[in-house]
Amino acid sequence: MKQVLFEIAGIPMYGFGAMLFVCFVAVTVWGSRRAKRTADMPPERFQDMVIWLFVAGILGARTLYMIQYAHHFPDHSPLGLVKAFFKIWEGGIIFYGSALGGVIGYALFYQFVLRKLHVSGWRLADAVAPLLALGLAVGRIGCYLNGCCWGQVACEECRPVPLGAAHFPLLPAHARQLLVREQLLQTTTGFTLAPRTHGLNDDPRAVVAKVEAGSAADKAGVKPGDRVTGVNDEPNYIVLDLSGDDDKVRAYAEALRDKGGQLATTPDGKPRVRFSEYDTYVSARRLVPEPADVTPFTRDNLELLVGEWPRGKSELTLTVDRGAERQTLPTFVPATIGLYPTQLYETVSMVLLILLLLAYYPYRRHDGQLMVLLMLGYAVHRFINESLRIEPNVGSGLTLSQWGSVVIGSAAVLIEIYLRLTMPSPPEPLTLVNAPDRT
Repeated sequence: MKQVLFEIAGIPMYGFGAMLFVCFVAVTVWGSRRAKRTADMPPERFQDMVIWLFVAGILGARTLYMIQYAHHFPDHSPLGLVKAFFKIWEGGIIFYGSALGGVIGYALFYQFVLRKLHVSGWRLADAVAPLLALGLAVGRIGCYLNGCCWGQVACEECRPVPLGAAHFPLLPAHARQLLVREQLLQTTTGFTLAPRTHGLNDDPRAVVAKVEAGSAADKAGVKPGDRVTGVNDEPNYIVLDLSGDDDKVRAYAEALRDKGGQLATTPDGKPRVRFSEYDTYVSARRLVPEPADVTPFTRDNLELLVGEWPRGKSELTLTVDRGAERQTLPTFVPATIGLYPTQLYETVSMVLLILLLLAYYPYRRHDGQLMVLLMLGYAVHRFINESLRIEPNVGSGLTLSQWGSVVIGSAAVLIEIYLRLTMPSPPEPLTLVNAPDRT
């Protein structure tokens, strides 16, 4: 997993976006040649079609994801949904949604462009079939880099795990919500924290309660009883979030600032005061009376940082007070427990399917059979691969994608029956217009 590959002038290049770009370029270059050779389609028209299908596929894939995982999008207002829709880099597209979107995009392209060119749709389908498998193979590498579309927990001690279990950096991982908060399979950082006390003289900065044996935190030397005083080369600020009457909150925050605090704001624009030292915090709280209509919520910077971890970052460096000694521990990377790398399984399956399609092409019985073979192959793969993923069931114990596999596989069988009835003889080789004389 490497969400950010590199930065150019401070602009991050995301792994997921990079793979989408590679996919687009590879499909366009290879497809332009295949479409000309297989279906006598002008390369420039094929390139136009790729843009139509690419945009329509992304729209369909993202839409289906937002429908299936509606609970991940709490803001259901039109503006909130639009904003969430374009955050594709956070993970969240489904192939069967892209297939549906691509079909709609192709229908529109056929209506407005392709019909006038007299290009055989079934021959074009044979040209496109390996390209779809290539797009899936490259796209799943993007999923692996992004840390999305992960598999179930893999017990490497129980049985061999093909390609080895994936241990993603936990703090930026999409799997963190599921593994830590929903299934309670691990902690976020490799250690738990003692309950925070909220007395005026109590230090609210995190204190380590227990450390998971063998975790990255354990190997870095985190010990029970450590009080975290620094996080990633910054103080572990004591943070006061204030709520209440706006004028009184503002006046209270400014008074705390005058006693050594630092003014900041919460993500929703409310006042926040930070203290880098405990003594300054205690002194300010004692010297500035707390207004009756103002409620302070005390936290620390470690809690805020872990709760809103920056994308592309994975390392954690802690400075701790251990007895009378303050020390900075070695940097460590909290990691997920082992997960099946289902993204890579799909990449391998699609590479093998590409080879099968290319090898079978000379032996096809009719135009369109390569597309049928692709649909069958992918449906079988996705149904099996889906059983290794953590997805909600939507009926009869099957996930949405498994039902999609059933639909795609059934459609492939029906298309094959139709094509055998309408194209009983093997297809003749395509004769290109103005082909060069090689005699």
